[in-house]
Amino acid sequence: MTTVRVAVGSANPCKIEAVQRAFDQMLSSDDVKIIISSHSVPSGVADQPFGDEETRNGAKNRAMAAYDAACSEAKENNQLEDTPDFAVGLEGGLEKVVYENHEELWCMAWMAIVGSNSKTCTSAKADDDDYCPVNGESKSLTFEYAKTGSFLLPPALCDLVLNKNMELGHADDVVFRRVNSKHGSGTVGVLTKGEIDRTEYYVHALKLALIPWIRPQLYFDSVAT
Repeated sequence: MTTVRVAVGSANPCKIEAVQRAFDQMLSSDDVKIIISSHSVPSGVADQPFGDEETRNGAKNRAMAAYDAACSEAKENNQLEDTPDFAVGLEGGLEKVVYENHEELWCMAWMAIVGSNSKTCTSAKADDDDYCPVNGESKSLTFEYAKTGSFLLPPALCDLVLNKNMELGHADDVVFRRVNSKHGSGTVGVLTKGEIDRTEYYVHALKLALIPWIRPQLYFDSVAT
């Protein structure tokens, strides 16, 4: 049995559940067990990121901070076997778009996953992928990314975010008269009548970010001959 340890750079239950689902569905099997740990770490960007660059950087910063935090905990507890194989950062952001002289606000999120080209990280590679790690557990860390789909925010939310400088989660609570919605179904959940909640919204993108470890022969330098 191979144990894959994943550190998540958030204490938000929606994000933790999304990571659990994505890794379970993409990597877990009778021979692979996924263990998740959560770490409350800073994003290093604004509370409400705007644009791809800032949002992606927030996700990357969370992933690296989670990796460092998990490694420190393993060392402090003298349990080096608990060092993470992967670390994940999820960061929601907004995009300002001017279309036909009208300013729009679109919601999206970036996923960042840091992992290695080790035997453990590639243990769930596709059956027809001939990748083989060199010298066993190579620890050459790499970042991989993916972005969610985006959706247009309604005018009421746009006004609070753009003119009142509110974070989207707080604006959501005001408009929809909810409390701490970002730890629940999120804006995407209430707008879609629950068809796509915040967790499921992240899961799809997380699976896409895992592609290099499913097809490592195509993405990593070391290829079996």
